[in-house]
Amino acid sequence: MSLRLAFYGASLTELLSGLERLAQAGVKTQLYLSSPTSLPADLEVLGLLSESPAALLPLRVPVHHALATPESLGAVLALGARVLGAQAIPLIFATPREGYFVAFRGLHRQLYPESPWAIARQETDLAVLLHQQTEYFSLYDMSCLYLEAGREAVRTRLKEIQGDPEPSVIFFDSLTTAHEALVGEILWEQKPRLVVGSEGVQTALLAAWETAQLLPEVVMLTRPEPLGQLLVAHASALPESVVQQDWARTNGFFCHTFRDAPRGVKVAQGALSVGHSVSLFAEDPALGPELAQTIIALHQKNPQRRLVLSSSVALAPELGIEALEWVAALASGCPLCRIVGGPLEGCEVVVQAETLGPEPFFLKVRQGIAV
Repeated sequence: MSLRLAFYGASLTELLSGLERLAQAGVKTQLYLSSPTSLPADLEVLGLLSESPAALLPLRVPVHHALATPESLGAVLALGARVLGAQAIPLIFATPREGYFVAFRGLHRQLYPESPWAIARQETDLAVLLHQQTEYFSLYDMSCLYLEAGREAVRTRLKEIQGDPEPSVIFFDSLTTAHEALVGEILWEQKPRLVVGSEGVQTALLAAWETAQLLPEVVMLTRPEPLGQLLVAHASALPESVVQQDWARTNGFFCHTFRDAPRGVKVAQGALSVGHSVSLFAEDPALGPELAQTIIALHQKNPQRRLVLSSSVALAPELGIEALEWVAALASGCPLCRIVGGPLEGCEVVVQAETLGPEPFFLKVRQGIAV
């Protein structure tokens, strides 16, 4: 097994974005929706939908990345440090390539792409936010002054910090892509047990892996083929789901208000058998298990190539979905994936807990076109 990294968090949208970012770079990645039971021998990175890294401990992954927002920082740090036994924890929120910088513990946003240094005055002070959430950690800086001084200066500073026996957090600055690459190289060299922060952690590591020639020179990305049918399942009455359902109803989808499995299987199978796309809408989330049974029964009768679980992430375990592999980009936070595990293994799926983009999104999914 060649595992390099495990990333985990409670936000499916952020996890899916991470899955997409890594897969597009040619890194063999899977996102697990429950504790992994077995892993492919060639897996390099795994994601896990969980607030705790406890399920990752038996896998002996070199680096664990806890996805966090500034607002969730304290809780994520405390839980991750307790489970993993981490002491000096790097904190990384900057993504200079995307216009987010950290300087002296302040998170800044680029205002204008044509003016890289026009940053917002109302910065987010990460240290203040962390202090408000927890006082458990000692705070240290890896400022841009160390990064500008070079690799040896960073190593020396880290050695000083790591000499502190108390749990500590290291605020990493990053103002340029060169800083980002250096941070990634240091992370990969040091392989800290736990790193906390945004997608900037993965971006920095990808830069380091590229330098170390650990990424493929050429990544072959495929475009999904257009299909004639799509099966959509809603397990909530969120306003976004209602809008999507209304659009589907007026654009050639057979739409059924789901109330029980026998009726749902009968009417949906009839529509699928004559070539229609089908959207099942369960207004009551308690119907989730029955809706999942219906999807499986429909797949067994008329195997589906592509599914959408709209506002229905809770259906994933009911469907026996163990993990997801990235297939193609569709919309931000809504990639097309391949199901790993369970009776639907091999099907292409879009799984999302929130809105699925503009109203014609289902049409785009069916056609395999990026929004």
